[in-house]
Amino acid sequence: MIYQKNITMGAEFADYSIKEYLQKIYLPKHLKGYLRQERQFKLNGVVSSTAAVLKAGDSLTLSFEQSAFGEAQGPYPANPGKRVELVYEDDDLVVAVKPAGMKMHPHSPTEHDTLLNYLTADFNQRGCQSAGQLAQAFMVHRLDRATSGLVIVAKNPIVVPILNRLIKEKRIQRRYFAKVVGEFEEAAGVFDQAIGAHPTDERLRWVSQDGKAARTSYWLRAEEVHDGQKQSLVELQLETGRMHQIRVHLAAAGHPILGDEWYGGLPVNRLYLHSEWLLLVLPFTQEKIKVELPPNW
Repeated sequence: MIYQKNITMGAEFADYSIKEYLQKIYLPKHLKGYLRQERQFKLNGVVSSTAAVLKAGDSLTLSFEQSAFGEAQGPYPANPGKRVELVYEDDDLVVAVKPAGMKMHPHSPTEHDTLLNYLTADFNQRGCQSAGQLAQAFMVHRLDRATSGLVIVAKNPIVVPILNRLIKEKRIQRRYFAKVVGEFEEAAGVFDQAIGAHPTDERLRWVSQDGKAARTSYWLRAEEVHDGQKQSLVELQLETGRMHQIRVHLAAAGHPILGDEWYGGLPVNRLYLHSEWLLLVLPFTQEKIKVELPPNW
């Protein structure tokens, strides 16, 4: 199986060498090494070296054998039983809407009721092509099962490490809405306590001096009283991506999310945490796209 990506160079990459361009888009070292060793660069249809200089309008072709990706994800069994809403799609990725209660991906070969199973079926039914092959669903980042909202899913293995790096470098940004217990003293602020594994429950995380650095910015958006209980609606932006980060930071601040029974939230009909905004950077052009989906609470 050959994955082939054809890229038309924009003016912003004129006078870059191929090597400089691949560094700029965060293609990982092992894939750059594969392309160089196997001579899988073509510039305007001609095999080229990484020193070749690009011009606006040039066509750069990158070709990869399946083996170049090592142990790639999936493929996940297709399940056409549910339709997943898409709010953005191109040749390389989709931004999908994950409902609360739906898992992201299977944990066993017999599990097939997850977002990636449903997206795989959708791609199959529509005959979606990506990088010269039938599109598959590849996970880039996770949302907890109880969390709803926007999530990026790749359609080919080439873009997975590029998207992961864009998230790590904070060029792709994510914001959430949460409805929480209590009032905030400040209208905006930052939670920056380190987060580590919980000492007695492997499912949980907690604020710990021995944990990994974690940073979450917040902005107060509304306050209300419901059944005598003061509640706040806050918008939050992840600066890091620790497991349960928003849930742990809010709980540690005395503001557990409604419905978050693992972290002290009031028992209600769902977890009131929603991924509502993405600043998406497209892998090969670095074009920025904003995607929004307010919660329907």
